[in-house]
Amino acid sequence: MKKPAFTSARTGFARLPDPHAARRKEAGYVLVVSMILLVVLTILAVSMFRSFGLQEIMAGNLREKTRAVDAAQAAINYAEWWLTQGTNATTGVATGACAAASTTPVVCNTAIPATATTVTPWAVGVNYNPNPAYMAINAGGGVGTYFRAPQFYIQYLGLASGGTGSLYRITAIGWGGNSAAVAVLQSTYIISTGVKPLTGP
Repeated sequence: MKKPAFTSARTGFARLPDPHAARRKEAGYVLVVSMILLVVLTILAVSMFRSFGLQEIMAGNLREKTRAVDAAQAAINYAEWWLTQGTNATTGVATGACAAASTTPVVCNTAIPATATTVTPWAVGVNYNPNPAYMAINAGGGVGTYFRAPQFYIQYLGLASGGTGSLYRITAIGWGGNSAAVAVLQSTYIISTGVKPLTGP
């Protein structure tokens, strides 16, 4: 039996989008966005680690600076105490013991020379180390150690206003755990003199 002949005419049918192609595009965008986020997170993490390291260095520097201030203050406290003992509060000397660094306290009647303080340790003044058990000196550094023993210089300034006492200027330098941690402090101290009536104001 002979099959009938069929004729066909082209008609305008729209091509349907491929759903798999859309998914492939979405997968590509997700990969790009993920890589960008990964790069951003990596930069943030590196920045945070650097910030933590910088904060640690700053905290260490502050600690050593504070220890240097404490060392200088300890030297000033000792110098003030020493002035009140016996006849130590004199009008000072100009040369001799004041011309070089020593371990024996002395009162000088001249200001501390600027040229002597341009280098550390000072070329003049008193090297003070109250007790090695409390202030361990180690130029190589280490936990709980100080780079150098503190130094102080006592200068006699003259009589206070009204002649009520003698004025002294004490300048001290202290170190922390390394040579870069240095602090210089200064105080003016008065040793009261004279007679005061007990019945008067």
